[in-house]
Amino acid sequence: MTHAPYLHVLHARPGAQAAHASLPAFVAEQLRKAILSGAIPPEALLRQEDIAQRLGVSRPPVREALKQLEAEGLAQQRPRRGYIVAGIDPDDIAEIFEIRALFEERIGQAAARHRAEADIAVLEADVAAMESLPAGTPEGGRDFALHNRRFHDRIRAASGRRVTGELLGVLANRVERYIRLGGQIANSRDQVNREHRDILAALREADGDRLGLLLRLHVHDAGARLLRSLRGGRPL
Repeated sequence: MTHAPYLHVLHARPGAQAAHASLPAFVAEQLRKAILSGAIPPEALLRQEDIAQRLGVSRPPVREALKQLEAEGLAQQRPRRGYIVAGIDPDDIAEIFEIRALFEERIGQAAARHRAEADIAVLEADVAAMESLPAGTPEGGRDFALHNRRFHDRIRAASGRRVTGELLGVLANRVERYIRLGGQIANSRDQVNREHRDILAALREADGDRLGLLLRLHVHDAGARLLRSLRGGRPL
């Protein structure tokens, strides 16, 4: 029996392991999803034997997966305690969003040059879905966050800048759970939707300078709202 009740979100689904290149990759993906969603909270203990039992694997793949999550900034090894879900300092959040804003501007400039009509169609569907979701409910907030992440990931993919996109993905993972847990997106829904519409219009028009600027401001404002909430305890 597992000793950590929050690990009930981990499941050894039939066929899930086959979709990954290795067992450590499978374990890392299951833990990553649970951490980013907030299902496994910051500072929670990640006991290797409990995780192995939940996912039906041995301990060595779990150990390798935890090392990978540590490299991504999602897990932290503590002396005599093992691994825990990493917390994050507000100063680190400020730095992450500062770096993201600069990188996203370059991504936008490249995406305007390389985007395809298929990218526009997918992004339009994500924007429409976000606009239709109810505000003020956990389910609506969760689904909004998922579409929001897909929206930004698609623009990064459209840019063709693989290395920059991968770095941005890692940085986004460091703060995503705080955005979801803090309710940032839900409480600024109208503003975020307007910004997404403007970003989509600039991408459709292949206006790289405008798209880069809009993405930089969008990320900067998101970081500022999150920091105000974390430092002042106010809703976002």
